[in-house]
Amino acid sequence: MASQLVAAPHAGANHTTAFQRFTKLVVRRRVPISVVLFTALVLIDLFVLHSRPRDVLNLVDPFSACGLLFVIGGLLVRTWAAGTLRKRRELATTGPYAWVRHPLYVGSFLMMVGFGILIHDPLTLWVVVGPVAWLYWQAVKSEEKQIAKLFPTEWPAYAASVPRFFPRRLLVPRLDDWSFAQWLQNSEYQAWISSAIAIVGIQLWHLWR
Repeated sequence: MASQLVAAPHAGANHTTAFQRFTKLVVRRRVPISVVLFTALVLIDLFVLHSRPRDVLNLVDPFSACGLLFVIGGLLVRTWAAGTLRKRRELATTGPYAWVRHPLYVGSFLMMVGFGILIHDPLTLWVVVGPVAWLYWQAVKSEEKQIAKLFPTEWPAYAASVPRFFPRRLLVPRLDDWSFAQWLQNSEYQAWISSAIAIVGIQLWHLWR
């Protein structure tokens, strides 16, 4: 889910508090932590709360339709960004990066909210807007420091004119710089495959319950 970086370099631990060291650790391990956290939530829903997710195929249900819309919308935002982003080679400022500085994170957050709606568990949504949002907020701040070092000339003006997550204005979507080869190189197809498996799993879970 990284933005303009391949991976954030490991900063030294000198002159840092225990909380700062903990924050750096969880930021570096944010993807496996997220997977473990959401797996634990699903297991709690299955075997403790015995909850039943939404019927993904019932588009008359506004919650099912809304959940799917969030997931697909998030995937489309991530697809647009992944086909535009050339990590470390240049600062991405076109496509979705002309709207917000971190479209990959925006897309991921939309997807997490969508899946939280489909799972039909308020606890999952609270986890998404709480600890998970905090975790990725820390990741964004860490990445921006590294991007500023990588692109010291371009970054200040770009950061001053483009917001992090919420666009100040909606521009006409442009695909001039989008590349299918770049989308493949950034392995964004994994997000589509994982989401398809998750949606099928939610539907099977609904039928089982």
